[in-house]
Amino acid sequence: MAVHEIRETIDTTGVATSNQLIVQKKINLQHGKRHRILHVDWFDDAISGATNPNAADFKMEVFLTNYPLILSDTPFHAGSGVGGPLAGDDQVLFKAHRLSWSGNANARWYNNEFPNQFLGATPTFDFYTPQLYFTVVFTQEQEENFTRTLQQSLYLAVESEDVNAVEYGMGLYQEWSENQMRQLVSNGKVITQAEVIGGYVGWQMGGIRPEIMTGTDAPDNWFFGLEGFGAGEAMQNTTQLRDAVSASREMVAHTAAFGDPLTLAPDWFKLVVRDFASLNTGPLRPDFPPIVKLNSGIGQMV
Repeated sequence: MAVHEIRETIDTTGVATSNQLIVQKKINLQHGKRHRILHVDWFDDAISGATNPNAADFKMEVFLTNYPLILSDTPFHAGSGVGGPLAGDDQVLFKAHRLSWSGNANARWYNNEFPNQFLGATPTFDFYTPQLYFTVVFTQEQEENFTRTLQQSLYLAVESEDVNAVEYGMGLYQEWSENQMRQLVSNGKVITQAEVIGGYVGWQMGGIRPEIMTGTDAPDNWFFGLEGFGAGEAMQNTTQLRDAVSASREMVAHTAAFGDPLTLAPDWFKLVVRDFASLNTGPLRPDFPPIVKLNSGIGQMV
């Protein structure tokens, strides 16, 4: 196991088309190893964008990924251009963005990083692919074609450890599959307040739902026998108890009491017997198959 410190820079002038300039640099790592990022730090040497906050708006995203970055169909914040994957995407090892916009009376700057500096100072992501791609995406709102000089610095502390061929191969394949870039991600469900309330029946009722309690004829009336010490309780067989458990699991309307009204079995009865497998799940075999183990202690099929 070894720790490697890597410092890389991007210092280049590029001409953008269609509002966006993309600059990318490859970082080679060792083959046949599992890599872990111990620390990552990004620095914008040129304070990219206009120094005058009232000048043209710009947006910049910085990525560290295993494979070359392909822009998606996801809108790049507000306005023109599209962006790369979200920071929480599995293919992203590090992401930073810087925005400046002056659409209102007060121009604003916005900076953000993932992982943040606190998390970035501790081990974060493991990966196997023996290369990294340092990518900068720059968008300038008011100009479709523009020239921009980017000056970026990146520091990485990477821990590398030897692994066997199976783990290494499976890791490479998993990361290769993950980095088949998704053109558009839409994985959230848009819901209304009415749908949220519908998921909490108590909110529809305006109070606590009623529940059925045990009665004298209930199959589980032994549970709340409060006659005192030594008081007799009705003996029941396992079939009766299983029937009570089944009844307590019955689904009822949101305005009805929890439990089964015919047998007076409350819904909490299923919690009473959940640790008794023969009552909770049904009859168990009286004799289990014998367990035969090898000298190493591994179970053997018989």
